[in-house]
Amino acid sequence: MPPLTLDDLPPELLQRHERFATTAQDDLALLEQVQSLTDVATRVRSVGGGAHALTIAAADQLGALAVLAGNFAAHGLDIREADLFTVVASADPLPAAPRRAPPRRRPTAPTRPRRLLLDHFLVQPLATLEPQHWAAFEAGVRETLALVAGGALEAAMERVIDGVALRARVTSGSEPLYPVAIELTPEADTTRLEIQSVDSAGFLFEFAAALGALRANVVRAEIRTVDHETRDTFWLTEADGRPVTAPHRLEELRVATTLIKHFTHVLHRAAEPAQALHQFGALVRSLAARPQGVIALGDLSAPEVLETLADLLGVSRFLWEDFLRMQHANLFPVLASAGSLAYRTPRDQLLAESLAAVQPQADDAPESPRRRLNDLKDREMFRTDLRHITGRIGFLEFSRELSDVAEVTVRSAATLVHAELQAAHGEPRLADGGACGWAICALGKFGGRELGYASDIELLFLYEDDGLTDGPRPISNHEYYEAFVRGVRDAITARQEGIFELDLRLRPYGAKGALATSLRGFAEYYREHGPAEQFERMALVRLRPFAGSDHVRVEAVRRRDAWVYSGARLNIDEVLHLRHRQATELTRTGTVNAKYSPGAVVDLEYFVQALQIEHGASHADVRAPGTLEGAELLIRAGLLPPLLGGKLQDAYGFMRRLIDGLRVVRGNAKDLAIPEPGTRAFAYLARRLHFLEPADLDRAIRVRMDFGRSLWTHFEDYR
Repeated sequence: MPPLTLDDLPPELLQRHERFATTAQDDLALLEQVQSLTDVATRVRSVGGGAHALTIAAADQLGALAVLAGNFAAHGLDIREADLFTVVASADPLPAAPRRAPPRRRPTAPTRPRRLLLDHFLVQPLATLEPQHWAAFEAGVRETLALVAGGALEAAMERVIDGVALRARVTSGSEPLYPVAIELTPEADTTRLEIQSVDSAGFLFEFAAALGALRANVVRAEIRTVDHETRDTFWLTEADGRPVTAPHRLEELRVATTLIKHFTHVLHRAAEPAQALHQFGALVRSLAARPQGVIALGDLSAPEVLETLADLLGVSRFLWEDFLRMQHANLFPVLASAGSLAYRTPRDQLLAESLAAVQPQADDAPESPRRRLNDLKDREMFRTDLRHITGRIGFLEFSRELSDVAEVTVRSAATLVHAELQAAHGEPRLADGGACGWAICALGKFGGRELGYASDIELLFLYEDDGLTDGPRPISNHEYYEAFVRGVRDAITARQEGIFELDLRLRPYGAKGALATSLRGFAEYYREHGPAEQFERMALVRLRPFAGSDHVRVEAVRRRDAWVYSGARLNIDEVLHLRHRQATELTRTGTVNAKYSPGAVVDLEYFVQALQIEHGASHADVRAPGTLEGAELLIRAGLLPPLLGGKLQDAYGFMRRLIDGLRVVRGNAKDLAIPEPGTRAFAYLARRLHFLEPADLDRAIRVRMDFGRSLWTHFEDYR
């Protein structure tokens, strides 16, 4: 390709040289340094008053402007003015036809790109910059533009967004969102976009990121700051080089660009800012593609909604995929009214709404009541997740709200299934003709009202005794309640494996046992010298009946107490053997598991349950289904030293928050391996848990797990 000449430079460029302390020959020399897609040439000159003129030449790539502007923002360089150009190099002349056979080919150097960017900036550092800071800036520009040239735009954006977000966190990121006025005018070869707003740090990056997310290419731009107001002009094309002309596309650019620009302004709130921006761009494009979608985008423009979205989308790719895309119609109103997240939905209101949802309606399809119930459940879970993710509620309140949603959902599903079964078979009766009572009991974290994100819902179903139903097609009570449990299980859908999944494995005889157990069978299984194992005795500490007949619920607790709190010593050796198996068989080699590794959550839970069993016979006041509540009652009864009990409560709360952080990031209830310190995943987890530095999280994990491991060495002192 022949050398560039003055004829290759845009005419507008020749009018800007004095302003940016450069000449046409300077620009040509800089452009000649760009001989491949990965070459970047820079020149910086001081122009007085602390300002600097900076020129950058590189291959023209889609997204390069956002990457460049992000480097400026990340390094604290405020862009006061800029002129951005695309230079198209002349084509090589056609070679003369060879007289003989062509000579043997020799390796050639990479072809210089024809389209080059030549960008002039006047920048004002936000703080004094030393030579090493300029070197770091230039290195950042080269590295990220090289990623763009190599087709890794997403990786380049991730790097600069992390830098921008970090600087915003350090400087508090407290600038308000200012109104933005945009005017779009199609021209012959491009579309001119004029923007006017109050100038703010990082403005060009925010706007360029928005254009990139909407797949608009910037051919040329003029950036001007006048009296603290930015007055910028961009000449755009579609990604294929055509001007933007379609009316719906122009309106999308006008509305969505402003929205994404504003969202970028609050990215510093996100644990994973690049992920948040990527997902927000996808959300905006998805909305804009719908009928009346551009109008709907206005519902997202409120600052509190954007902040909520930054918190949400920067935490979990799963929540975006599951909620915002798959269930948009049902859950979009929750986002659009983010102010309502300050309030908890009362439990009585939840129950009334869920019972109303399962009531048959005149035009119902067979599955309509179940669909309405699950829609309500998903909306309320999403709302509670958002309240927790955005810091409106802490771990305890989050756990209780989730437990409320689970309870009313199961109770309403039970109401629906009973109605359907009784219509077919009548009501279950005892041998004496009386109604056969029943109960649903919560176990595990649900029993303790300590549900976390993606906890499963552990249940035990009981019925009073044998008998027959009194309908036209009678069946035994055993058959009825087996069908009842299957019906409840099938009525409640899990959003994803392990997410609000009903777990019936803690019933007598586990997977080999009946789905529903009579009170007589319950007492026979859970008794001294019966078939139940030690871990099942510990599991029943958390039994909490919450639905069904009052007298069956009372009897279930009485029979549970007769075995669990009988005063018989707990076999600690068997408990420790179980813990060893869990730590080796349920943890991947070379990883630390937040639930099963030594010192993790299960050690804390088992230790409290073991003490409750040891003392529950003589101290009925320590019988509680929750780990935190049980520890508190042991402290009050003088059975656990306050210092040790306080450390235990702190460790348990921390480890549960850690598990929630892992689950919400991964959207996976079962993968609880803690990322290796020093990895990006660990750094993101630290941000999610509000640690200033990843090293602080690493230290916090080690302190709590060391404490958890040490507990069993003290057990004999407190039994």
